[in-house]
Formats: sequence, C-alpha cells, structure tokens
Amino acid sequence: MRVAGSLATKLAPPFSLILHYFSAGVLFNLLGLILLFFFSEGFKEPFFSIHYAAEIHLFLLGFVIMVIFGALYQLIPVALEIPVYSFKLGYIQFYMYTVGITLFVVSLLIRDFFSLLPLGALFLYISILIFMFNFFVSLGKLEKFDITSRFLIGANISFFIGISLGIFLALNFVYGFYSGDIFHIIIAHIIFTLFGFVFMVVMGVSMVLLPMFSLAHKFNNIYINISFYIMVVSVFGGGILVLFLKNSAVYYSVFLLIFSAFIFYLIQVFEIYRKRPRRTKDTGMDIMFFSHLFLFGSVIFGVLIPFSQKLIFLFGITLIFGFLNFLIYGSLYKIVPFLTWFHRFSPLVGKKEVPMLNDMLPKNIPDIQILVSSSGFLILIASILLEFKGLFTVSVLIMSLGSLLFAYVYIYVLKFKLEE
Repeated sequence: MRVAGSLATKLAPPFSLILHYFSAGVLFNLLGLILLFFFSEGFKEPFFSIHYAAEIHLFLLGFVIMVIFGALYQLIPVALEIPVYSFKLGYIQFYMYTVGITLFVVSLLIRDFFSLLPLGALFLYISILIFMFNFFVSLGKLEKFDITSRFLIGANISFFIGISLGIFLALNFVYGFYSGDIFHIIIAHIIFTLFGFVFMVVMGVSMVLLPMFSLAHKFNNIYINISFYIMVVSVFGGGILVLFLKNSAVYYSVFLLIFSAFIFYLIQVFEIYRKRPRRTKDTGMDIMFFSHLFLFGSVIFGVLIPFSQKLIFLFGITLIFGFLNFLIYGSLYKIVPFLTWFHRFSPLVGKKEVPMLNDMLPKNIPDIQILVSSSGFLILIASILLEFKGLFTVSVLIMSLGSLLFAYVYIYVLKFKLEE
C-alpha cells in the first residue's frame, strides 16, 4: 500500500482554493448545529419530512461534502499522484455550489421560497458535475489503481447516480409529475449519496491520512480491500434493488451489507492504530481515531432498528453528527495547520526560526473544544433515549458552543504569526 508522506507536492492547488471550501465548511458546521434548535420538541415521525431534509442537507452538503471537496483538491495530487485538471473550475464549482446550498436549504425552511427548490438543486447538480468532470479528466494521468483510487472512482460514479436521483426528487416535490410512491427513491438517494459517495471517500482517503499522520507502516491491508468490494456490491447492487423492489426487508438487508463493510473498515483502522509508532499526545490524530467509536455505535443502532423506530434517529445522528463531524474536526486539526505552515513559513526555513505545527494551535483550546462537542453530542443521544426536551436544548447549545470554539481555532491558525 502506498502511503503519502506529505500534503505538499509541486502539484498542490492554490492555498486560497482550499480555504474557500474549508472556511465555508466551518461556517456551515455552525449553522447546521444551530438549526437543530428548530427541533427543540424532539425528533418525531415522519422521518422524511421537509424540515429534516433541510437539516441533513445543510449539514451534509454544507459541512461534510464541502470539506470533502476541499480536501480532495488538496489530496488528489497526494493520494493519486496526478495533477488536478483545472483549479479554475474548482473556484467556479465552489461559488455555484454555495449558491445552490443556500437556495436549496432556504426553500425547504421557508414556505414562501419553496418554488426556488429546483433552482437550488440545479445549481448543486451542475456544480457537482463540474467536480466530476475535473476528477475524471484528471484520471487520464493515473498510473496506479490502488485501494484509494478505486474508492474515489467508485464514490464519484455513485455520486452521479445519487445526485441525479436527488434532482429528480427536488423537481417532483415542486411540480409533482411522478404520482407513485417516492420512498424507495429517497432510500436509493441516501444509499448512493451518503454511503456511496461520502463514506467511500472517507474510507479511501483514510487509507492515506491515517497512516500518514500516525506514521503507521507495515500493516495488513486485507480488511480495507474486503470492505471495498462489499461497499461496491451493497451500494451499486443494493441501490438498484432498492429502486426496483419496494420492500422493507430488502432495504434492511442492503443496510446490513453496508454495516458489514463498515466493520471490516473499522478492523483496518484498528490495525493502523495498532501499528502506529507515535505514542505522544496528538489532538488531531487522537480525534480521528476516536471518531470511529461513533461509527461502531451507529452500526449497533442500525442493526437494532427493527426493534425500535427511535433507533432510526439514533443511527443517523450518531453517523452524521458523531462520526463524520468528529472525523472532520480531527482531520482539519491536522491539515489546516500544515497547509498554513507550508504556505506561510516554509520559505523561511533555514533563514529564521519557524514554528512547529503544534505551536500554531492555541494551547488547550482544541482539547476543550473536543470535550465540549463530545459532551454535547452524548447529551443529545441521552435526550433522544430519555425523550427529555430540556436536555435536547442543552445538548444543542453545548454542541453549538463546541462548533464556535472550532471556528475560533480555525481562524487562530490561519492568522498565526511569529512573534517578533
């Protein structure tokens, strides 16, 4: 398995391009958590309501996928060792994507703007197609198809199917041209977009970032290969089955197959963790590994869904606001200081004293932020289990405070200067 040694290469994108995506992601993270106050009465059925759709799309599209796009523009030269076809298209994509998210979420939240839903969906669709064009044209120079490249290729193919289903749903919500049951289309949209794109990207890129940041080597990578093939079968085969077979048993079976892929992925992550030589405290790295406990918890909730409908919420919340949220926190604590250091201080090496990466983080604040955010998240889970509305409000307040602290650390790193 190839392990990249640095985020910096001669093929790296402009620092400003990455900042566009990361900065917007940090903002949408805060907005997505604040929007949870909208559900102060607690999460209730129906599960696929317009307001739930607004919250999930704001958090996933605005934070998770926004950061994924920024990370991929930086990591494609590292993970795949190929140049990105066009960074100019990356800027165009960013602005169209941001407009699309704004229109899409506002149209779902405010009834008077509901007619703008197709326009927002169209902006999102075109912007994502721009990214895919950029990605697949860049693949023309790919020489090795390792596990990371295979995950990314599968993820983007899946994303195309998922967003195509998404724009169909958005248009149908406004114009109502399809009179049949759309529940199975929503499930397929989730499978192709969330599991096919987001999780296949996460799993593939983790095989670069986790070994690189932890300095792990000589680990067995058989588990991630098994996970990849299960994901391909479950996402593409299962997604197609869901589209044509409207049966809850089929839905559950497909998700069980996805969960089995997660288990093999988690075993691989543990294998990397076990092989890391570094035992010193590293906040970003520790958070990245720690976040996988939430993925395991979400699998448990998911398997038990037939026994209680409440577990659908616990499964989704643990997967998105637990695993993905904290994995990105940890990743940005590693990536942003390095890119800032490389952009600002690497030219000074050998000429004057330059800071270490840990010096660029405010002392103790990252640890406090993670403690606050994880406490808020655990209280959120407890509030759903106990159906305690007051506890729910407290949890969202604490998680929002954690997001604010994260934004503070992010800005602190970007503004970091050497003391004269």
